[in-house]
Amino acid sequence: MLGEVFRIDNILNTCEKILYFFKVNLLFLLCNLPMVLFLLFVGAGQVRAYLPLFLLCMVPFGPALSAVFFAMNRLLHKYDTTAWHDYWQGYIDAWGQKMMVSAIHMLLIWMFWTNIEFFSIQMPILPLLIVFVVLFVAVILATPNLYLLTARYRMPLADIWKGALMLTITRPLLTLSNCVIFAFALMLLEVRAGTMILFLASIYGFLTVFLNQQVFKQLDKMATNRES
Repeated sequence: MLGEVFRIDNILNTCEKILYFFKVNLLFLLCNLPMVLFLLFVGAGQVRAYLPLFLLCMVPFGPALSAVFFAMNRLLHKYDTTAWHDYWQGYIDAWGQKMMVSAIHMLLIWMFWTNIEFFSIQMPILPLLIVFVVLFVAVILATPNLYLLTARYRMPLADIWKGALMLTITRPLLTLSNCVIFAFALMLLEVRAGTMILFLASIYGFLTVFLNQQVFKQLDKMATNRES
């Protein structure tokens, strides 16, 4: 009898976690409605042709991803709150700064990609092409670190970007692991698009937060030591 009670309790806990993932993912999609509408009515294959419009639609992505990271961190550390509360707390807190970080991020992506096309097609100059390819790759690879920092700390914009780039460069194995997580998420979307679209952001967020938790514990200790 006691064993059955424990089994039922485990089943209920599992269902709660699945529902938590679903709710956070749904809120993420709602907050990224411009991006969703672009992909539905324009199509992923037209991103390059309409890159400025797509990146403009992607500006809300930053606060939304920060909120996913914030919620998944609370889930990982077993805070007894709801998905709605966790997500919106992570989304609303310092919303303006997160939007600014995201806007700068999308602007840099557009600038570097435009220069890559210019120096590879219209005016081929290999050294400049290499410079802008490196800058473009660095900005893309820094994405998870950028929004993990905005989800966790209140810092000046310059410090957020500096910290994200430093983590990306000085932690190559972690950067590679973040890339693997993103590739794994895309693979899930390819295999089970209908199901994974309901959980993809939450799964990606949870795996990223779990993988990076030791680094951010170290950063927390450093911040605490500075304050004391």
